Amino acid sequence: MNLQTTINLEKNKTNSQIYYIEKTMRPALFTILLFFALSFAQEQQNEADKRADLLGTVQITSVHSLNEAKGSYKSPRRALFMSLVLPGSGQLYVGGKQSRYIRGVFYLAEEAVLIYGLYYHSIYRYDKQVKKYQNFADEHFSIARYEKGMNEIYDPIYYSDFKRLYGQERESYCKAFDRDARVIETCVSNFGKNPSYPNDDTPLYNKSAYYGAITNENFVLGWEDVNAEDASRINSILEKKGDYIPLGSSSYYGEYLSMRKRANKLADRQALFLGAIILNHIVSAVDAVLSARAHNNSLYENKISFLDKIRLNSNFSIGENFKAEAGLGWAW
Repeated sequence: MNLQTTINLEKNKTNSQIYYIEKTMRPALFTILLFFALSFAQEQQNEADKRADLLGTVQITSVHSLNEAKGSYKSPRRALFMSLVLPGSGQLYVGGKQSRYIRGVFYLAEEAVLIYGLYYHSIYRYDKQVKKYQNFADEHFSIARYEKGMNEIYDPIYYSDFKRLYGQERESYCKAFDRDARVIETCVSNFGKNPSYPNDDTPLYNKSAYYGAITNENFVLGWEDVNAEDASRINSILEKKGDYIPLGSSSYYGEYLSMRKRANKLADRQALFLGAIILNHIVSAVDAVLSARAHNNSLYENKISFLDKIRLNSNFSIGENFKAEAGLGWAW
């Protein structure tokens, strides 16, 4: 056997060994790579499942880690409840951005202003105005003077027309002095007949009914400065079944009506302030929910930097001919 033959035999033997090793190791290498790939994929899936359980399903590009998401999540329900109870507190709870803190402080300040406005205009000023017109009526209106004036006009012949034209508010007026139905009925039936009840010494049972009743022009005879219409002229009109004419005129009566009107305007502001307060609660609550959702979505999505958009692609294969490839790309 010559030297060339020996070299060829050794070369063939070596090639056979290499082929045997490659043929034997290829399935094992493939199995190992497959195992690591599946393990990595399972780990990524578990991480994604945990993140979805924590924050819900969203579309993501670049995400924070799960540890970063935990503790940063803000409950939209809690934010909603907090702002419904106290406007602005939901925004402060979510936080994260300066604009949310600013809006939270704004809702809180608006709530304070509206509550102060409600108290000052609809409670403090209203109560003050009510006391003002009540004191004015107590000073310038006399129950006894009114009852006496109606008694002077009273004529049993024209009583039905007299009561129809000038006694429409009599029942409401009588309810201001007693709640007993029999007493009220007696008061109503005594209209113009008995000037002794009620009188200035009769205690008021319902002040609101009393001060409301005397706003009617038929009670003008009770005011201190009244310029009463002549009783005989009124009776002559009743005799002819003529149209209604005022019982008299009084500047105090006009002033009293103006005071009542100002009080009613202040009372109307109460509905305005209450409506604004309710609206502030609702708007703040909706804003808090949207802020919490935006914050939670930001736990998933990160603004991708310039370097993050660079993609490095590689590929390699092990076989008879080893092959390796690399490339640089840009993610849009």
